[in-house]
Amino acid sequence: MLNDAVNKLGALLNSEFQKRLLIASLMSLKDTSNPLSFNSFCAGYRELVRHVLSDLAPDAEIKACTWYAPDNTSRSGITRGHAITYVLQGGLPNDYVTDVLQIDVLDEKKELIDAINNLHKYTHVNEGTFGIDPSRASAEAALAICALSNVLRLANECRAQLARALEAQIHEEVVALAIGETIGAIDELATHHSVEEIDVEEVTVTRVGSELIHLRASGTVGVELQWGSSGDLRRGEGAVGSDFFPFSCELQSHVECPDELEVIEDTLCVDTSSWWEGYYDEA
Repeated sequence: MLNDAVNKLGALLNSEFQKRLLIASLMSLKDTSNPLSFNSFCAGYRELVRHVLSDLAPDAEIKACTWYAPDNTSRSGITRGHAITYVLQGGLPNDYVTDVLQIDVLDEKKELIDAINNLHKYTHVNEGTFGIDPSRASAEAALAICALSNVLRLANECRAQLARALEAQIHEEVVALAIGETIGAIDELATHHSVEEIDVEEVTVTRVGSELIHLRASGTVGVELQWGSSGDLRRGEGAVGSDFFPFSCELQSHVECPDELEVIEDTLCVDTSSWWEGYYDEA
């Protein structure tokens, strides 16, 4: 159970430092010849959780969320509960997460808070927390590791659900943009072009901040290419063809109105490199 939990968490950690800190904490846990083995693990692992929450949930971002209410028991007004909430949903309103995304964050938040509180008591060494049985230590460590993994996994699921909820609106925005402006990379290929088809294949939420949601959409665009004028075509001197090219673009919306999306200016990128393959004669 412990090894499986460690592998899952390791895959979710963002930095090499965090991964090294996890490994170092486990080294303490495995040193069963030392009666302070579990105490040392708890101290290291609590620091790991602190770094993860600090990296993913900056204090300034938490305080800017509409759901944030200062906690008088904390000197900064921010608690681990606030940080975990931000990791899970950013600035998205609670009712949107619950009602629209249909994700319940309370269980995972409580599980991680309880696990941290449980580890905290072992960082203060007394007769009751000294020389913990290795099998018990391993089980408790696995629970704590799973609790952090579950929070990070649910954060990813929340963003995946958000992307799915916004797919239809994103498609409309991308189509409107592609039809409404000249795409430079395609314009270089022919005298005229027109967008005939847009297929949004993947939507990724790249960041949910305190105010804005950032997304990336990618897929293929089908275009009709025309060489020469309409008069040239009538005279049989022009030509018409069609092709498909991959595209990507960046979008954003406000956390209070996630479905009111806009494509960020100058982010629509169409990759026409396949058109030029073999075009130049190297000889």
